Amino acid sequence: MTERTATHLGEADLHRLRAALVNKRDELIAAERATSSEQRGIHDRETEQGDIAENLIEQEASLRLGAFDATLLADVEHALKKLDDGNFGTSEDSGAPIPLDRLEAMPWARRTAQEEDKRQRR
Repeated sequence: MTERTATHLGEADLHRLRAALVNKRDELIAAERATSSEQRGIHDRETEQGDIAENLIEQEASLRLGAFDATLLADVEHALKKLDDGNFGTSEDSGAPIPLDRLEAMPWARRTAQEEDKRQRR
């Protein structure tokens, strides 16, 4: 069982952030389904030689975007689990509270902005 920690966030904040995470998760899942349908449509059409190259470029761009979306979706789902477990809003590196303004901008944040900057510079 996961240990619940006290949070610096109020119930209204947690409720609003949960709603934002659920909306983002639903948006990512819808985009993933649309991309899959679009890719199936490309394979189903008869194409001319010029269209084949264009379709390959579109597929490559979709796959790159899909990989990013899959990572983001995993981060969003991880944040929702932390909410359920009562560990949301604290840095996974230091345990420090993540400021509300950062969480409002990016509710799936795993660490403070300063910690993230340090991590990216390494």
